Amino acid sequence: MLSNIQIAELLALQAECESGFLSRAFRRAARSAFLWPVEAAELVAQNRSLTELRAIGPFIEKQIRRWFDKPPRSSGRTPAIRRDFISLAEARQLLAMKPEWAKNLRGDLQMHTRWSDGSGTVAEMADAAIERSYEYIAITDHSKGLKIAGGIDERALKKQGAEIAKLNTALRESRGILVVLHSIEMNLNRCGEGDMSPESLSALDIVLASFHSS
Repeated sequence: MLSNIQIAELLALQAECESGFLSRAFRRAARSAFLWPVEAAELVAQNRSLTELRAIGPFIEKQIRRWFDKPPRSSGRTPAIRRDFISLAEARQLLAMKPEWAKNLRGDLQMHTRWSDGSGTVAEMADAAIERSYEYIAITDHSKGLKIAGGIDERALKKQGAEIAKLNTALRESRGILVVLHSIEMNLNRCGEGDMSPESLSALDIVLASFHSS
């Protein structure tokens, strides 16, 4: 049976053979395959629709099912940019085999909130961390250069810092062990230069920096 990683590669190769909308659709599906929560093979075995998976419509589903019926011969030449990855589904399977590993986790140093492109508040992230018995988390919302993700500027970063400080005070008063670190995922340009002032960064506990496609 084909794994999600193998399907991702087949989709990427198919994208190179197509043009226009179809090429973009196959490329989007190839990237999404890495983050599918379950193996596509499980859905096939259960006679469920592959359209349950992100970026898979009826047309691409038919192509994937053809690959399952008759798996293509691998060329063994996966490009370096797509080589040596595992899928989310595979990672979850590996973790399930060693449940004690999760007990060693002490925190999470990259979390986005509603301040940029996250879906939860800072307090909600803290609550989720407490449920997992974490000792620390870092709030790393996108910086202003990444407008598509609602990146925050220096003024918003300062306001967020005040919110985090207030939350940390409440956590200490409740005698909790969690500490919320103030951070940012700063956008870098092609020259490796950041988009936030040094003054604003100096007030942070941690600074992450990332390149993003333009």
